[in-house]
Amino acid sequence: MYKQIYPVIGDEKKLPFYVVGLGLESWQFPIKRADGYEYPQIFLSRSGEGEVIINGETTKIPPDTVFYIPPFCPHEYHALSDAWYLDWIAFSGSQVIPLLEQWKLNKFTAIQGVDMDRLRRIITRIYYTLKSDKLYGNHYASAQLYDFLIEYRKIADNRLSSFYTAQSVALADVLQYIEEHYPEQIKLNELAKIAGVSEQHLCRLFKKNFQLRPMEYLAQVRVQHARDLLVYSNKTIGEISDETGFQDGSYFSVVFKRYENMTPGEYRRIKV
Repeated sequence: MYKQIYPVIGDEKKLPFYVVGLGLESWQFPIKRADGYEYPQIFLSRSGEGEVIINGETTKIPPDTVFYIPPFCPHEYHALSDAWYLDWIAFSGSQVIPLLEQWKLNKFTAIQGVDMDRLRRIITRIYYTLKSDKLYGNHYASAQLYDFLIEYRKIADNRLSSFYTAQSVALADVLQYIEEHYPEQIKLNELAKIAGVSEQHLCRLFKKNFQLRPMEYLAQVRVQHARDLLVYSNKTIGEISDETGFQDGSYFSVVFKRYENMTPGEYRRIKV
């Protein structure tokens, strides 16, 4: 069922991101804008087929395609099938264009074969947020719009929740293992075996995703849990050292200070 909303814009113009208009399950009639449109727009092709013409170049838009048209970009689009249904969102804000420029995404882009479930969930949530709260809806929707833009970026730069790739699944398995077994004495070769890759390749994966080596990541997880125990338990520093996998209290203090710039005892005195 076709839904659309154009929220009244007031002090929302001061927000870094805000929604100008939004449509769900829209039957798309022909559009031709010789001077472009004032606001950036993202479209999700739900069903049917259409085409977009930018600078004389035609791009076909089948289902499960997301496409972006930047502001003031001359364009036209129309259906190629009997019915072409789109979700769309037009937006603005002081940080929108700088952010898209930073991501190198402020240009016409069409990406086919996309799993758009998350994008659709977010844009639907934005719609009902705007619909249900006329006074503050666009303020709440500002954060949801940012979430939407991040999801679009992940798709556009071909990182698509990189956890869909075999390498990322392997990395996810390692992260889960570390979280569940951090108090134990974990070795690099064990983690590589869980991932099904060589130790060198696992190090490359961690460097690419976290700018850390696997054992550095493990140390940070241990320190994170140690912080919680220092603040929310009465256990001694020695006990916390043992429970978080450091075993040696002196080594625990050295590693903790490396990441927190203070010793465990100093951290407890400040935070408690």
